[in-house]
This record gives sequence, C-alpha cells and structure tokens, in this order.
Amino acid sequence: MARIDERYLRPLFKIGPGYVLSTGALLALVAWAIYAYSFQLKIGLAITGMNTPTSWGFYIVNFVFFVGLSAGGIIIASLVHAFGIQRFRSVARIAELMAISCLILATIFIMLDLGRPDRFYHLFLYGRFASPLIWDVIVITLYLLVGMAYGYFGTRADLVRCMALIPHRRGLFQLLALGYTDLSERAIRRDRKILKGLAIVGLPLAVALHSVTAWILGLVKAHPGWHSALLAPLFVISATVSGLALLIVSVVFSKRVLKVEIEEEVIKDLGKLLTLSIPVLGYFLFAELLTVTYAKEPAGLHVFQEMMFGPYAPFFWGNLILGLLSPLVVLAKPRPKLVVGVGLAAGLVIALAVVKLQIKVPFLLNYVFPYLLGFSLPAWLEYLLLWLFGLLLPLILLLDERRRVDTRIGIAAALVVLGILAERWNIVIAPLLGHAHLPYAPGGYTPTPLELSLVIGVYALGALFFAIAAKLLPLVELEEEAGI
Repeated sequence: MARIDERYLRPLFKIGPGYVLSTGALLALVAWAIYAYSFQLKIGLAITGMNTPTSWGFYIVNFVFFVGLSAGGIIIASLVHAFGIQRFRSVARIAELMAISCLILATIFIMLDLGRPDRFYHLFLYGRFASPLIWDVIVITLYLLVGMAYGYFGTRADLVRCMALIPHRRGLFQLLALGYTDLSERAIRRDRKILKGLAIVGLPLAVALHSVTAWILGLVKAHPGWHSALLAPLFVISATVSGLALLIVSVVFSKRVLKVEIEEEVIKDLGKLLTLSIPVLGYFLFAELLTVTYAKEPAGLHVFQEMMFGPYAPFFWGNLILGLLSPLVVLAKPRPKLVVGVGLAAGLVIALAVVKLQIKVPFLLNYVFPYLLGFSLPAWLEYLLLWLFGLLLPLILLLDERRRVDTRIGIAAALVVLGILAERWNIVIAPLLGHAHLPYAPGGYTPTPLELSLVIGVYALGALFFAIAAKLLPLVELEEEAGI
C-alpha cells in the first residue's frame, strides 16, 4: 500500500467547539421538527396551509427541488467512473453523498405530505401502472438503489484502508464496509468495473427520474402552467444546474470549513460547467415563456401573468435576476464596466418594450413589502430598483479583490440553488392558485409555522447527515491521492 498523506485523514479527527455547537443546533432543529410532526399526525393536514384548490404545498415544492438536486452528484460521479474524467475524482465522493442524501430527503418530503403515512403501502398494493405517480415511485427507488451502490462500492476500499490507518475505529469502518476486507488489485479492478456499470445505468436513470417527476405535473391537462411538452426537458436541465450548484457549495464548504484537501482548480472547473449550463436553462425558460405569451391562450397566459407581475413576481424575478443572471455574471468574470453598460442597456430595452407594447405592469413591492413603506412607488421605479440590485450584487463580488476565487464561485452557486427553489415554487404553486379548467374559485396559500418547522427540520437533517459523514469517512478518495 502506498503511503497516504495524513492531510487527507486529518478532517476525520478535527472535532472542535464549532463542529459540536453546529451539530447540536442541527439536532435541536431535527428534534423540534419531530415534535411538530406529531401535531400533524394528530390533527391532520388541516393544520397546514394546504386547501382547495391548493392540494400541494411547500412539501411537494421541496420534493421536486431535492429530486433535482440529486442530479449533480450522479452526473459528476458518472463523468469520473463512466468517462474516465479524472479531474473530478477528488469530489466524486462528495457528489455521491450529496445524491444519496438529497434522494432520502425528497422521500421524507413525500411522507410529510401524506395525511395517512401508515397507508403508504397502499400505493404498491392498489396503484395503477398507468399513473405517473407509480412511475415516479419505481424510478426513485431504482435511482436511490443505484446511488447507495455508488456510495458503497466507491468507499469500501477506503474504509478497509482506514481500518489499518485508524485502528481505534476499526470496528466502525468494518461495519460500514459490511465486513469487506479485500484490497487486492483484482478486487479494486472489480470495484471500478462495477462503478462504471453503475455510472452507465445512472445517467439515463437520472434523465428518466427528472422526466417522470415533470410528467406528474405536465400530464395534468386541468392546470394551465403544468400541461406543457417543455416541462420534462426543463426539469432535466434545471435539475442539472441546481445539482451542480449544490455540489459546488458542498465542495467549497468542505474545503473552507472542514479543511478537506481539494484543489482550487477543481472548483474552477466545476464553476465553468455551471457557467455553461445556466444559459441552457435560461433558453428553456425563455422558450416556455414565449410559447405561452405569444399564443395568448387565456388560461395559460393568466398563470404566467400572475407569475411575472402578480403575487408570485418576487419568486419569478428573484430567480431570473438573483438566481440566474447575477451568478452568471459572477462566474463569467467580465469587466465591471461591461456589467454596468450591458445591464443598463438591457434595462432600457426592457423599459422601451413595456412602453411600446403597452404591457400592463402592476406594482411589485405591494406584494413584497405590503404596507411596509407607507407609500407607493411607480411600477417602473420598483422594477428598476430590483434590476439595479441584481447588478449591484455581482459588481460587489467582482470588485472585491480580497475575496478568494473559490468563495466567489461558492456564493454564485448558492444563489443558483436559491433561484431554482424559487422556480420550483412557481412551477408547483402558481398553476394551482391560478386559472384552472376546474370549478374552483381562485385560492391562496401560505405555509404555516408548522410546515416551515418541518421543512427546516428536514434541511437540518440533510446538513447533519453530511456533517456526520465527514467525520466517518474521507471525503476525498485516498486511492486517488495515494496514487494506488
């Protein structure tokens, strides 16, 4: 066995006060969520903000969101194992852990949305195979099995190495490796072949998962805004973008906070992939928007008007400006003067288009800060302020020379993740509350404190899983670093 640098094992032992306090806070949030969930089990979904016609709420928004987040991990791991792109091998394990945890969290959100979770098995006993819900259950199960197999076969060799390197944890590592102890060349080659096979299966399975999740919505004709042929490819590309962004956030966090040895060039390369994928997502969003607005079909147009200029406008414009355009500017690293010039020119073009086409632009801040300002601003000024704020953020990041490159990329990626969450909200919630081909009056939906408690608790559970995993096994493959 080649000598393994101790730097790659050091994060396993470094447990300071900050780590203890953080994990304690996460445990407290999870415990509070379990306590809150007991009320939901006792009272039922009536304690949530869901109603008629809003039968799906923040739980399903997060289900769709986390299913998408799992994509980045599988894609990067597949690039390493199936296509031999060794550049990303050092972050492959973080990608695998992220994919597994996101899928588990997505499943938890489904269980939270069930009024009678004890009857979950009815889906298997009485489900109809013609339903996209059954397709989704099958694909999620297969995807989770592939992800867990990824994690096991990708880490068990390092777990065996850690048995010898960290004798006092030998029992724990042996348990995690399921008793496996073979480190022969033949065994390592076999594991690599298995990982390559899983990668070949995982990529099309990832496309199938995000397509089927989109079809749960897209095949519902009764709700304009869902019923679209573009929804499946939009879900695939947005899942890729959000998953890649979350992976970057996880890698930067591991490097800066957990002190995991990851080269800055790897983070830069991940940032380049994100830079290339954001415009593709922007294209699909534009194609969907143009199709609906140009055709002017009343029901679909009403949904998009509500999203762009109604109660959901903060989510739409927040996703567009702060979740896509601002991160793209930060990642592309143009000259600050170019950012200002292009931004002001784009704002002027949009303003002229609004005036020329006589587009009715309602007030935005009435929805964002109701009664807070005490006075109203002209609609054009409200949108101009939002546009300028979207320009100010990337300018600050570009002009701050003291900020490290990996930190800047991590901040941009975090904005992308938040932007995709806003997009998921609009995709799931807005069509439910807008015009529908059903005899329902327009509804309203606001998550209750209980819903927010459960969502925050599940988020904390995901962070806790990652924090514990970082102390149980090396987040960077020892094989790659040791040159074995």
